[in-house]
Amino acid sequence: METFKPVKQIKASDEVAQQLRTAIFDGSYPAGSKLPSERELIESFMVSRTVVREAIKGLEASGLVEIKQGATGGAFVKAITFERMTSACNDLFFMGKLSFTELCEARLLIEPMVARLAARNCTEKDAELLMEAHRHESDNLAYPHTVVLRQKVHHVLADMTDNRFLAGITKSLLQVLASITNQFEPDTNVIHPAGLHLEVINAVIANDEDAAAQAMYHHLKGFLERLQTIEADFRSANEKAS
Repeated sequence: METFKPVKQIKASDEVAQQLRTAIFDGSYPAGSKLPSERELIESFMVSRTVVREAIKGLEASGLVEIKQGATGGAFVKAITFERMTSACNDLFFMGKLSFTELCEARLLIEPMVARLAARNCTEKDAELLMEAHRHESDNLAYPHTVVLRQKVHHVLADMTDNRFLAGITKSLLQVLASITNQFEPDTNVIHPAGLHLEVINAVIANDEDAAAQAMYHHLKGFLERLQTIEADFRSANEKAS
């Protein structure tokens, strides 16, 4: 006779969390968007406030949503990143056990493919987002705002891949670099002069996959060379100070 395992009853909060998780992964609630209000979820799922709150807390614990307080607050979907990796890489850099070269070598392998996919998928709306990001690169040269503005094109391109895992890796590498540079604030116009993304943008908008990949590679190669000089100066200054 077949031996069956006892059936475990699924908690209502787990079922609510699973349905919300599925909706997030299906793209019904993209990164940055707000989930329905507590009252709306109670009505939709026909469950208690306690069940909804427990489900949302579970999503928050798993890193899928961020809870914001206030009148305009609620549960907001987070972008896919690798936060533990970001934190660890930040520590390793300042311990001298990780270099900008290693981070940028990873970008050199990944982001030409990102540019290629972005060129393949580029729509008129995507083109507008890219040009808008390009136009606003120099709106604020103060840290941390300047890093956000100079990285915006790369974030838009990552989202255009339609590959959430690839976008998550790309954004995580950008986040690591931002976290590090925000701590010692090198001159933005030295580390990343404005206007360097235009060649990549034009190739992507033209749906030229090869040109987009090549332009991204050359862009990152130049960026790496500037980073290496900045890191060498930073390490040297730290050695003298100690």
